[in-house]
Amino acid sequence: MTISRRHLLGAAAATAAVSRLGAAPQRRPNILLILADDWSWQPEDDKDRLIDHLPTFARLQREGTTFRNAFSASPSCTASRGGILTGQYPWRLAEGANLASILPRRFKVYPDALEGAGYHVGYARKGWAPGQIDPARRTRNPAGKSYEDFDAFLAARAKDAPFAFWFGSHDPHRPYVKGAGVAAGGDPKAVTVPPYLPDTPVVRSDIVDYRYEIERLDREAGALLAKLEAMGELDNTIVVMTGDNGWPFPRGKATLYDAGWHVPLAIRGPGVRAGAVSEVPVSLIDLAPTFLGAAGLPAPAETTGRDLLPLLSGRGKFGRDHVLGSMERHMDGRTHPGEGYPMRAYRTARHLYIRNFRPDRWPAGDPSGRPRDRAEIEAGSYAGFADIDGGPTKAELILRQDEAAVHPAFERATGRRPAEELFDIVADPWCLTNLAADPKHRALVRSFAAKLDAELRASGDPRALGNGDVFDDYPSYSDPGFGRPKEI
Repeated sequence: MTISRRHLLGAAAATAAVSRLGAAPQRRPNILLILADDWSWQPEDDKDRLIDHLPTFARLQREGTTFRNAFSASPSCTASRGGILTGQYPWRLAEGANLASILPRRFKVYPDALEGAGYHVGYARKGWAPGQIDPARRTRNPAGKSYEDFDAFLAARAKDAPFAFWFGSHDPHRPYVKGAGVAAGGDPKAVTVPPYLPDTPVVRSDIVDYRYEIERLDREAGALLAKLEAMGELDNTIVVMTGDNGWPFPRGKATLYDAGWHVPLAIRGPGVRAGAVSEVPVSLIDLAPTFLGAAGLPAPAETTGRDLLPLLSGRGKFGRDHVLGSMERHMDGRTHPGEGYPMRAYRTARHLYIRNFRPDRWPAGDPSGRPRDRAEIEAGSYAGFADIDGGPTKAELILRQDEAAVHPAFERATGRRPAEELFDIVADPWCLTNLAADPKHRALVRSFAAKLDAELRASGDPRALGNGDVFDDYPSYSDPGFGRPKEI
C-alpha cells in the first residue's frame, strides 16, 4: 500500500501529541462508538427502571461519565449521523440535513482524519444511513470501511495500530417482532406509558418490545467490552454508548420534543472521571472534535461541535450552556413532494424553545387519502402521517382517534402546531404544556428567539437567511423499496 505524505505527517503529529484524555504519547487511545438506532432518554420509572435491565450501560455509567442532557443534532437518522461524523449542525450539510440523502464529499468526517493519522477505522451494520454514497462522489460510507463484525475489523488491523470502530446497531429501530418482549419475560403492566400516548394494552406491549430490543443492544455492547478486556485494551479505549435520535413512537422520533432528540450518553475511557454525572447540555456533534482531540488532532475549522474533554476530565471550562437541534425533511410524506417540516430548537438544562418555520404544514406528514386497516398502518410509514414509524402504537392512534381516551394523544402527535413552543422541562419533562403564548413567559420567549436567530445566522443556516426552501428541493435518495409511493 502506498503511504501518502498526508498520512505520514498526520501520524507523526498524532504520535508526538500527548493525548489530552491521559494516554501516553505513543499509545493513542482506541475509540469505540456504540450507536443505537432510535434510543431515547426517558424520565425513569421507579417501578421498573429500564436501566436495571441494561448492565453494560450501567457499567459505563459507573466507570465513566453520564450525560443527563445529551442530544442528537437532529431527530432523524441521516442528519443525526451526518452531524456525528462531521461535528457540524445538519443545516450546514446541504442535502445531508434530510433523511435518505447524500453527504457531499466536501464535508470532512472524523474517520478519514483518524485514518490519515494512522488509525484503523471502520464500521459494522448501520453506518451513515439511510442514503446513497455514489451521488456524493464518495468511495465508501462516511463511517469508514464496512466489516462483517468487530472480529473481522480487528483481524484487518495492523499490529499496534490504534483503532476507531463504529458499531451501528439496528436496535431498537422498527419493525419489531410483535410480542417478543412479553415472550422474553417483559411485563406490560410494569412499564411507564408517557402521557402523550394512549395507555392501552397495545401500546404497553409495543413499549415492552422496544425495551426488549434495547436489552439486546446492551448484551451486544457487553460482548464488545468483554472482547476488549480479553485483549487487554479496554482501559486504553474511549467507549461511547448512545442513540442516534429518539424512540420510534408518535411524538418521539422526527420531532424536537425531548422524546425525539434527548438521548442516553455514557463515556468511559482513559482520563474520564468514573461515576461522574454531568447536567451540562451536550450534543452528539461534540463527539467528532472529542475523538480528534483524543488522537492529538485539531478539529477542522468548520466544526461547530466542542471537545468534551473539560466535562470528561473535570478540568477546565466547556463554555456552552445549551444545544441546538434541527429538523428538515424526514419521510417524503406530504401532498407536495419534497416538503418537510422545518424546525429548530434551543435547549438549556431547563427550557426547550422550538421554532416551527412552516406551521401551516402537518407536522407528522399529511393524513392518508384513503382509509387504512391495522395491518397497513403497522407495516409501514406511508399509511398517513409518514413521519411516524409504522407500528402498533401508530395504528392505535389512527384507528381509535375519535375515542375520548385516545383523541388527545392523536392531536398531540399529528395536529398542527404554533410557530413557537416553549417548555419548562423541570416542571414538564414530557413537553405537554406550551408556555409560548403565556404573557408571563413573553420575555423568556423573546430571549430564546433572539439567541436562536443569532446562532442560526452566524452558522449560515438557510432557514435564517431567507432561502430555507432549498431543503425541500433536494432530491430523496431512498433505499430501494422505501421511496415515496404514488398515493400518500
